[in-house]
Amino acid sequence: MKQTTVEMIRAHVVTASVAATAIDVAVVSLLFFCKFPESMFETASFRVLTFTLLLAAVLATRHAAHIAFRAAIRRRHARFVGPREDAVCVSSLCPARRLVILHLHFTGMPYVPVNRTGW
Repeated sequence: MKQTTVEMIRAHVVTASVAATAIDVAVVSLLFFCKFPESMFETASFRVLTFTLLLAAVLATRHAAHIAFRAAIRRRHARFVGPREDAVCVSSLCPARRLVILHLHFTGMPYVPVNRTGW
């Protein structure tokens, strides 16, 4: 597999695992603090709901990262570099730098660290 493909898969899996952790914290909170029965979380409808929440979290994160990337390009915190201008360099002063880099990982665009470009 190509390195960019591995990074794309990894970005999606890490995002989904963070969302799953948040869902798990919510379920444990409902079990202990609100005294919901455990059998409620063993149903097929709960599994479908959990899958839907995971999918929504990944899509929402992708959307937020895309918006941050467009804003970084517009405000010149990110720019295309390289001979074919296919890689992206993100300024260390970019306020949403991590989201912009996450967008690059989601889409498989090559990312060039700032210290290599001198920017």
